[in-house]
Amino acid sequence: MKRKQTGYAVLEFNHSGIPDSELQPEQFDDRQRAVLQALAPDRRAAIERGCPATVIDLTTGEGIASFNMKNVKPSEFEQRQLGRALYESMQRALQDPETKRKFEEWKKQRGTDGSQGKK
Repeated sequence: MKRKQTGYAVLEFNHSGIPDSELQPEQFDDRQRAVLQALAPDRRAAIERGCPATVIDLTTGEGIASFNMKNVKPSEFEQRQLGRALYESMQRALQDPETKRKFEEWKKQRGTDGSQGKK
């Protein structure tokens, strides 16, 4: 029998596109401050410094509180890697005849210039 997860998890988000010295912590509301006080000191310190994070209830899977989400920013390298992965995935998909047929059908519905087709 699988044991049900309880407690919480802290998910820290990437901010490598923003140097630590430039992080701007947000103003926390009462709920965020209460959640923050329940966290371990090292997690609390990172969030108070401006690191973006979300606290998740492991029982329900719902978010309890989010912090500094405006500071989520991948580095330029990570942005390029994501772009490259998306580009390569799209190229592979368009090599599939069925995907290519559906794409051409979609373009025809929208009109040859990419605008919405007539309704």
